[in-house]
Amino acid sequence: MFRRAIGYLRPHRRALITGLVAALGVSLFYTFSVSSVVPVLKIIFAEHETLVDWLHRAETQRRLGVALAADLPDDPHGLILIDVRPSSPAIGQLRAGDRLTSLQGQPCSAYELARRIADTPATYLERVGVVSPDGQVREINLRLHPHRAWWPLVRDGVRWLPTGNQPDERFETLLVVMAAVVVISTLGGLCRFANEGLVAVAVQRAMHDLRTALARHALQLPLHWHSAQPPGDTLSRFANDIAKVEVGINTLFGKVIREPLKAIGVLTLTLLLDWRMLLVGAVGLPVGLLVIRVFGRLVKRAQRRASQSWGRLLDHLGERLAGIRVVKAYNMQEAESRRFETEDRNLTRAQTHIELVDAATSPALEMLAALAISAFILYGGARVFARELEPHMFFGAVICLGGIFDPLRKMGNVYNRMQAAEVAARRIFDLLDLPAEEQVAPTDVAEVPRLREGIEFQDVAFSYPSNPQRLVLNGVSFRVQRGQVVALVGPNGSGKTTLISLLLRFFDPLRGRILLDGHDIRTLPLADLRRQIGLVTQDAVVFSDTVRANIAYGANGASEEAVRRAACLAHADEFVRELRVEHDGQVTRGYDARISARTLSGGQGQRIALARAIVRDPPILILDEAMSQVDSESEQKIQQALAEVTRDRTTFVIAHRFSTIARADLTVVLNEGRVVGVGRHDELMESCPFYVTLVRTQFAHTD
Repeated sequence: MFRRAIGYLRPHRRALITGLVAALGVSLFYTFSVSSVVPVLKIIFAEHETLVDWLHRAETQRRLGVALAADLPDDPHGLILIDVRPSSPAIGQLRAGDRLTSLQGQPCSAYELARRIADTPATYLERVGVVSPDGQVREINLRLHPHRAWWPLVRDGVRWLPTGNQPDERFETLLVVMAAVVVISTLGGLCRFANEGLVAVAVQRAMHDLRTALARHALQLPLHWHSAQPPGDTLSRFANDIAKVEVGINTLFGKVIREPLKAIGVLTLTLLLDWRMLLVGAVGLPVGLLVIRVFGRLVKRAQRRASQSWGRLLDHLGERLAGIRVVKAYNMQEAESRRFETEDRNLTRAQTHIELVDAATSPALEMLAALAISAFILYGGARVFARELEPHMFFGAVICLGGIFDPLRKMGNVYNRMQAAEVAARRIFDLLDLPAEEQVAPTDVAEVPRLREGIEFQDVAFSYPSNPQRLVLNGVSFRVQRGQVVALVGPNGSGKTTLISLLLRFFDPLRGRILLDGHDIRTLPLADLRRQIGLVTQDAVVFSDTVRANIAYGANGASEEAVRRAACLAHADEFVRELRVEHDGQVTRGYDARISARTLSGGQGQRIALARAIVRDPPILILDEAMSQVDSESEQKIQQALAEVTRDRTTFVIAHRFSTIARADLTVVLNEGRVVGVGRHDELMESCPFYVTLVRTQFAHTD
């Protein structure tokens, strides 16, 4: 699943690739910085050789395949060979103890011979004078190993260095080397900024795309999913899980790319210095990989528990804050605090587990690194004591080993973060993989015209997925003509709200059909169907936006005049014009006032919701107990306005007031999910005993 999250980087790959190229620069300049230790040590600790002399001697040893004495004064009689290696191209011509005295008949000192052999581009030397340990003199022709590709750069670079061996000249050399180190470090810092900055830009843009896709998909999921899903768990996926994925991707294209490249650069340098010491230093690597793998699995399990706990915690807190009036009215503050503490303890336990594993990772790896460095130093020290390795090269190799282990140490918690990101990505894509509502019907309907004839329910049955055995609606059948006002009445739980939810296709019936002008609504494009319906729910929904935006919600292109006319019809204009809201030090007024559910009273919010339904001018209007939070005076005004609004408009009203029933063209009586009566009020009083009882008990004192 984490790989799918990485796929969101594809549109932003230009910034990402540039950042990754910059990681190569980080590695290169890091290697140069570490490698500067060797010449610095040579400058400070050498007694006779200058840095230039050392470079010439090192290249001569490599090209001839011999060992030369280190840091000796310049011998005017020539260059003494300490040893001849088996890989030497002159293995049959030279022996340990031989002294090279001249080139092409010209006598040379030790330093001059080393310079000429190191610098010559030829791979064949003619007339090399050799004096054997027993005093025999001979001239031979010698083959040389070719230069490495980077030697010309080194040769050109050392020309800038002082060649003298006096203290002031050595200090000048040190000054030049340190200036180069500062330049290299600066360039490395710029590369690191480019690497981290460009990767962060690409990751942030990718996370924007992922959050947007997640939000879009969550809004398109069917209502039955939202009904069963705790909101806190969904919010946790947006906040906590996406944050974990972001950390994982940042780590993957940051540390996982940059730090190994740094280690590889210094590893190459160490191989050039002494590959055998490097093998000794790698003794703890397999154990380190095992430790990282074990700790990563522990983090993965703990992260799964933490993500679930986050969801439950946010859900619990959101519910209690939304119902804070009830919590305070029933003196449940302490009890709710204890419940929060209990759930938070589960989260804390999982998070603590993750932190402890993270905390243990670095010390465990550092202990293994100490073991490897100890073995490295013991082996290298033995070679120094045996005069097989120069001291400054030994210390340089030790520092290089540290330069390898430092990036690897930083990689210690990478696997843990990857495992946490994998768990988080799985939760995100579990949601993204859920099937959305069908926006396009299976049949080809170019456009759904406004309602012309009417709506018919034919033997409709429905049960909620959470309790499929209990039919909330069963055998519901009735017909509504265009322009009729239909009152849906019945006791609580009789299926009134479920019935209009089916008309909006929040759910689909298990059995039966709902026909719109003779078309099964399941064959109509979902967006076109809902565009024909205006909905006002019992709990008025007010979004955090301006009054104008709240009224024009869903009515794309609604004019200012249409918004104000709808507000007047809903009797909202009278309080909107006087509205003044202060938020974050900014005062807004009237239709530009920024409101929320906390800004308005229940009745005011209900009138904003009515205006929202009116401004769309839908042929079908649904009022789901829309007058429940409106006072009698406001309801009377709204009823007068609705008399005009509902003319030639099919209106469904879930009624709890007798005045609504009395003005309805058709009343549908529901009881336990079945239709027990259909007709006008006076007809039902004659033919439906259950309705008569309902009127006398439920509606007797509502008007």
